[in-house]
Amino acid sequence: FLIYAFASTGLQNFSVVALDQLYGTSPVTANTALSAYLLLSALGVLVGGWMAGRVTHHRFIAALGLGATAVAALLIGSFDLGALLLVLVMALAGLCGGMVMPSRDLIVREVTPPGSFGKVFAFVTTGYHIAGIVAPLVFGALLDHGEPRAIFMAVTVFTLLAICAVASVPRRRAA
Repeated sequence: FLIYAFASTGLQNFSVVALDQLYGTSPVTANTALSAYLLLSALGVLVGGWMAGRVTHHRFIAALGLGATAVAALLIGSFDLGALLLVLVMALAGLCGGMVMPSRDLIVREVTPPGSFGKVFAFVTTGYHIAGIVAPLVFGALLDHGEPRAIFMAVTVFTLLAICAVASVPRRRAA
């Protein structure tokens, strides 16, 4: 999830500037799309929590949410969607990205050895902080080198890598 934190940092912190440089998207439209992403991300956590409480296939839910987020980032980076479609696609990315979080927590809990819950979540949290430090350097460099499309392509790639990471998490064996 360090990988996904890297991707979400890029989308949340650099999409407004990238959209302006890439398509000339107005700040009002780009910020509206970002606000829709953030709002629906919070709603996605609630929906994902409801889903996670009713299913046992948390890796599938996480992969599905990450996949939809990757497709949304790819669409945004590939096409000038116009204002309405941009807001809707960003909102979808937020909803799907938010849905991943409860399943993420349950995946982490599933693979955590007994008595190590605090250590494991400290490790996960540290991963988010590392992504928060490194991602702005990478995404900022992409913008500085005139590559706004690369912001969305990098988000797509990192989100797809996160799917691979989720799929490869071993299940804890019963004692």
